[in-house]
Amino acid sequence: MQITPKIEQFGVFCYKALVWLFMGVVIGSFVATMQGFMPVWFIVVHVLGSIGLGWLFGMLFFRYTDRKRARALAQDQAQASGLAAPARIDSIRFGGVRMMETRELTVIQVTVFRRSSAPYQTTVRQFMTAEDLDQLQEGSLVTFFEDPHDHGYGMVSPTLPAGETPADIKTLQADKVYPERRKTGLWLLVGRNPNGAARSVSFILIFALFGIGFLSPYAITGNVDWLRLRIKYFPQKLIFQDKGNFNPEVFKKAYDKAVAYIGDRRIESLLFYKDFTDVRVERTDKPGRLRSATIRGNSVETHFMSSSTDDQDRLFTVESIRYDILKKALDDAAKDHDIEDIMYIGFRKDIRWSMPVPRRQRYVDIHIVFEGGETSLDYNGETGERLPD
Repeated sequence: MQITPKIEQFGVFCYKALVWLFMGVVIGSFVATMQGFMPVWFIVVHVLGSIGLGWLFGMLFFRYTDRKRARALAQDQAQASGLAAPARIDSIRFGGVRMMETRELTVIQVTVFRRSSAPYQTTVRQFMTAEDLDQLQEGSLVTFFEDPHDHGYGMVSPTLPAGETPADIKTLQADKVYPERRKTGLWLLVGRNPNGAARSVSFILIFALFGIGFLSPYAITGNVDWLRLRIKYFPQKLIFQDKGNFNPEVFKKAYDKAVAYIGDRRIESLLFYKDFTDVRVERTDKPGRLRSATIRGNSVETHFMSSSTDDQDRLFTVESIRYDILKKALDDAAKDHDIEDIMYIGFRKDIRWSMPVPRRQRYVDIHIVFEGGETSLDYNGETGERLPD
């Protein structure tokens, strides 16, 4: 079946669009994994998937260029279109990119001898196989296929040129020289040789496609808003004042997520760290058995092993962990301590003396422990008041 130029251009556009989209997915999923929004085991899927996608897109690209070169040769032989011309290799060098150990980007400077015009010199940047490279060396004769839409540029085939060649092809120098181009438009989505407007449209489309791909892992895990917060508070890291989960907006979201995850189950501890939340909660299928979970944003990673507790009195419910009390304790700690130095803040049920009649009772209290573990503060879980040391 004959493929029309418009269908071919549309196919090339779709290919480039998918490349930018999947590049966004690959980079976005890597960043999301490093931030803890994706499970640790996903790194294996990410590596294997990235290799597989790279191989697929590479094979499609090489297959397209090989078929395009073969089609140009067959068309020229059948129709004498004049697009093919003998050429002499003036220089050849490695372009710095090797794809899948089977193709090398090669920069080839050739002098082209068109029958209908004066010879000219141009430079081709093209991926070549090892078999093709074995046939190419300075002074060799090759076939040059000029791009009908881009005069002076095209691609090289190591096959010997068809028809007669000039007698002085080995020594003749061209007066016309086309400058080497880096093919910056190779991955642009609009236009072969785009002008300023086409480049602007391409960059907008590329940014949109890459952005959609980058955000897709966050959208799937429900962490787009958490990414926004990470970006919002990123300057804190630059001045070494990173508060992480202890920033007010983030702290409230972390608390709401933890409470939603706990539900009506009993818990042994709920601790908010700078980068994650740690909770030990009773399993619904096995009362008395506790399972630890790490919450980062809206992503929850449960630990495989579970443990048991012999002291059921240590367990409590979400009714005992109010956000306003927790925030009150955090604000009080900020009066004489730096928030960025907190290791964790959270709830545990401990034993302390009650008055006026001295007796030991269990209370759900708030504990704030600072980096290093040498400094800590305790607060009443019902009132938010600081307890004496």
